Amino acid sequence: MRIKFAPFIALTLYVLGSCQDEQEGYVVQRETIVESVYSSVVVEPDELYRVNALNSGYIDELLVEIGDSVHPNDVLFAVRDVQSSSTASNARLSLDIARSNYNGDVNLLNDLKIEINDALLKMRTDSLNHFKNKELHHKGLINDTEFAQSEVMYSSSKTRYSLLKNRLARTESDLRTALNQAENNYVSSLSRSNDALVRNRLSGVVYDLFKETGEFVSVQEPVMIVGSSERFVLKMKIDEVDITKVALGQEIIVSLEAYKNKVFKAIVSHISPKLDAQTQTFEVEGVFTEKPPKLFMGLSGEGNIVIDKRENVIVIPLAYLIANQYVLTENGRKRVKTGVRSLSHVEIVSGLKPGTKILKEE
Repeated sequence: MRIKFAPFIALTLYVLGSCQDEQEGYVVQRETIVESVYSSVVVEPDELYRVNALNSGYIDELLVEIGDSVHPNDVLFAVRDVQSSSTASNARLSLDIARSNYNGDVNLLNDLKIEINDALLKMRTDSLNHFKNKELHHKGLINDTEFAQSEVMYSSSKTRYSLLKNRLARTESDLRTALNQAENNYVSSLSRSNDALVRNRLSGVVYDLFKETGEFVSVQEPVMIVGSSERFVLKMKIDEVDITKVALGQEIIVSLEAYKNKVFKAIVSHISPKLDAQTQTFEVEGVFTEKPPKLFMGLSGEGNIVIDKRENVIVIPLAYLIANQYVLTENGRKRVKTGVRSLSHVEIVSGLKPGTKILKEE
């Protein structure tokens, strides 16, 4: 029995041994190779901003909904600011008082003018008495004491008249200044009240709402997001290792989840100069040169920024490259010089010819 089965066993071992000796091979040929930097992509409007209230208060009215088209200067919502309303009322009251003090029916200036007229009459009377007493004193009809008393009264009335005129000028200046300040404060309070109406600053669409009518909102809280509806950009996060390879104007090959089995083209339009410390990446933006029929905020996909493209060059799979500088041929190891690399292939600048069979090293 052993003699009959021995040839069969020997043949089986030979065949298995022969299969193990055969190595996977690749015939070198000329192809096109593209070196690229890969990143996930997100589609966003090229203009996008969060709309905040200009003052804290309660949302009196929301005039738009998600998806509404908006234009510059459209009113988006109104905020009822209780404090601003109170401030405006107080400013108006102060203005009325300032106007009344300056030119009302009963005002400080009129009172002073009455006092000045009285002082003027008294000064004239004292003047007449003084000069009359002067003649009498000269004739010896009154004594020195009586003459001195009339002189003092005249001097005193002149001083009072002069002081009242100066007081009128100062009071009029102070009241006018107070009136101007009250007018400015009132105008300023009205301006703050007008700030309650928040207006749009670009043509686009309302993409999101965070608040409802009646809710309180502070100046730090966004109420909605508004952005462009016609122009979109691609946002990419590029690793710091690859960012030095990226340049403005480079082509981006884009595939989107919303458009299966379709490829679109874009170019690099902006490179952020600052590293994001959290993600250790740089943000790169791209604009479509061949864009999909419809775009929406938040569409996601993949993008490859074309760093270099070589046509009709010798290319081999990376799996056949040994230690970055050798390949294995049927005649043994051979040193090669490499060029552009992709994720799966590498260009061979020198050391190999088309048609050469290379093997994978065990």
